[in-house]
Amino acid sequence: MSGDDINADRMLEAMANNNQPSTINQLNGCTSKEELDLIMHIRRTILHLDEDTTNDRSSPKKDTISTTTATSSTLSTATLDFKIERAKQKFAAGSLEEAFYECWKIPQEQRTLEIWKIGGECCKKLRVFAVAQRWFSEAIHVCRSNNTDLNVKLEQARIARFFNTYLTQYPMIDIRVDERGKGIYAKRVISPGEDIFTDIPLVHAQTVDTLSISPACAICTTSLLTPAVYFETTWSRIPEKLQRQIEEYWPHITPISCPYCPFELYCSEACRQQAWDNYHKILCPSFNPETTELYQFCANGQIIVRETWNSIFSPMILAKLIAMIILNIVNSVQNGTTQNSIDLNYSHKLQQTDDGPLEQAKEIFSEFISSGDATYIRTIPRMLKIMKNIFNHSSMPIHYEINEQEFTYRFYQIACNAQSFSSPTYATTIYTRFLSNIRQRDRTGLYQLLQTYLKGEPIDQVFGGLFPLQSSLNHSCDNSCEIMDCQVTSEVAGIKVRCKHQLKPGDELTINYVDLALGRRARRAMLKRAYNFWCECQRCTFEGDDAYSCTECKTLSPIIDNPNPNLTNGNIPYRKPFPACSRCRNAWYCSPTCQKQAWKQGHKLICRDWTKERSSSSAN
Repeated sequence: MSGDDINADRMLEAMANNNQPSTINQLNGCTSKEELDLIMHIRRTILHLDEDTTNDRSSPKKDTISTTTATSSTLSTATLDFKIERAKQKFAAGSLEEAFYECWKIPQEQRTLEIWKIGGECCKKLRVFAVAQRWFSEAIHVCRSNNTDLNVKLEQARIARFFNTYLTQYPMIDIRVDERGKGIYAKRVISPGEDIFTDIPLVHAQTVDTLSISPACAICTTSLLTPAVYFETTWSRIPEKLQRQIEEYWPHITPISCPYCPFELYCSEACRQQAWDNYHKILCPSFNPETTELYQFCANGQIIVRETWNSIFSPMILAKLIAMIILNIVNSVQNGTTQNSIDLNYSHKLQQTDDGPLEQAKEIFSEFISSGDATYIRTIPRMLKIMKNIFNHSSMPIHYEINEQEFTYRFYQIACNAQSFSSPTYATTIYTRFLSNIRQRDRTGLYQLLQTYLKGEPIDQVFGGLFPLQSSLNHSCDNSCEIMDCQVTSEVAGIKVRCKHQLKPGDELTINYVDLALGRRARRAMLKRAYNFWCECQRCTFEGDDAYSCTECKTLSPIIDNPNPNLTNGNIPYRKPFPACSRCRNAWYCSPTCQKQAWKQGHKLICRDWTKERSSSSAN
C-alpha cells in the first residue's frame, strides 16, 4: 500500500469513529458523510486496500511521488499529471469507483475542472447524487464562467437526489432538465382520466380570506365548520330548542385549540402535537409575543393592506417555512445528526459553513424556484418588519437573520410555487351532510323551519402549500393535466395530478398557472408579472391578441373612417377588425387562405370554447 493510501486510511478511520477534526476546514478530503461512506466503500469492497498491505502497483515509483492524500501537501506537477491521467483512464474504462477514488486522492486545491467533472459523473452514475451535486457545484466554481452544460449536470444531480423516491414510486414519469429548466415527462402512454401521481405539501397555511369564515385544521386541512360559525350572528337569535336540534343533526366536530393561544385550531390531538413540533412551538404568541401581530393580521381576512400585504397566499406560510428551518437545525444538533458538533450558544456561526446544519436544514426547500421583482418587497415594509421582529425575538433557539434579501427569496419561493388545495372534507361537505341528516331522520318539519335561518352553501376552506413534485410541473395554456384535491392518506390531505389529454412517451406534463378563459394578451402579461416568463405554448402560438392584426401573417387591418370620432382618440388610426374564428373567437384572419393555413399548422388542436375549461391554477 502506498504512503498516501496509508495516511488516507488513518484519516478515514478516525472520521468513521467520529474522531473528526472540529472544523470543516480540516476535512478537505471528505466534506460530507455521503462522500466519506463512498470512499470507505470503494477502499473496502472495490480496491480491498484494508486487507491488502502490499504496495499499490498502480502507483508510480516512489521517487516520482510526494507522499500525499486528499488532505495533505501539494502534489508535484508530474504526480498531479499522472493522477489526472489515471483518473481519466479509469473513467474511460468504466471503472467508476476507482476513477472517483483517483479523483478524490487529488487535493481539492489542485483539482482541475476536468477532475471535478469526472468525479461528478462517476457519482451520478453510481447514484450517489448528494456527492455528485457537490462535485458539479465545485466544477462550476472552478470554471468561473457561465457553463450551460455544467449547470444542467448540477441540476440533474439535484433532481435525482431530491426526487429519487418519487421517481421510484411513480415509474410512469421522469424529471428532466435542460436550458429552460426542469419539467416532468411521460415515460409511457398515459390515458385521459388516469391519476398520475399524488403529492403532499412540505409547508402550508390557510388563505387569509377564508381563515375566519371557514375554519379548518391547520395540519390536515379538514373543515371545522360548526353551527355557530355557519349561522354567525344569527346563531344567538335562534331559539335554544332549535339550536339543540341543529347540533344533533350537525356532523360531530370538536375543534381543539392550542392550549396557550387562541389562534390555531386542530381536528385532533395528533394534529395539534404535529403543529407544535413542526413550527408552533416558536410561533405561539404565548412564547413569542411578536407573532401576535401576524396572527391578528391573518384573522382580519384582508389580503390587500397598504404597506403590509398584497398576495393571495397567507404570510403565515412564510413564517412557518422559516420556523421549520430553525427547528430542523435545532433537532439535528440535539439528535447528533449533523456532521459537526455545533454549540447552540454559537449559532450565529452556522451561516459561515457551506455544509453545516443551516444549509442542511434549508435544503428541504431548495428545489423551489424563486424569481421576481426584488423591488416589490419594498411595497410591503411592514410585513418585513413583522418577520424581523418574530425571528429576532429572544425566545428563538437560534439566530436566523431576516434581511431584505432573505425575505425576498422566501417570498418569491412561495409566490412562484404555492398551489391551492384542501382536504376533500370541505365546509360544503359538512353542510351537505347536515341537510342530508335532517331529510333522512327528521319527522318534525325541522327542514322547513330552518329555511328562515339557512344562508345557503358555506365558503370552503382554501390552503396554499409548497408541493415538491407538483412544483416541477410547467405551465401551458393548453395544459395536459389538471390538479385536484385529494386525501392522500387517512391523516394527510394533498393533491393528485390527473391526465386530461392522452400523453405519449416523451410528452411533457403541464398545468395552467392562470385563468384559461382570459385572452392571450392578458394571460401572457399575468404570467410575466407573476412568474417572470413569456408563454410560448401551442395555444399562445395559434391565438391572437386582438382583431386588428392577422393571427397568421401579422398583417395589420386597413385604416377606415372612424364611425364614432367623439368616443375615441382622434390621433389614433381607426382600423377595421378582421373576422374572428367562429368557434374559439380567439384568432383573427385577414383572409380564408391565412385561416386555412393556421388551421393546418396547429390552430385546430387548440380551437375550442376555453370559458368552459376547468381551472387548476396555482394559489396565486
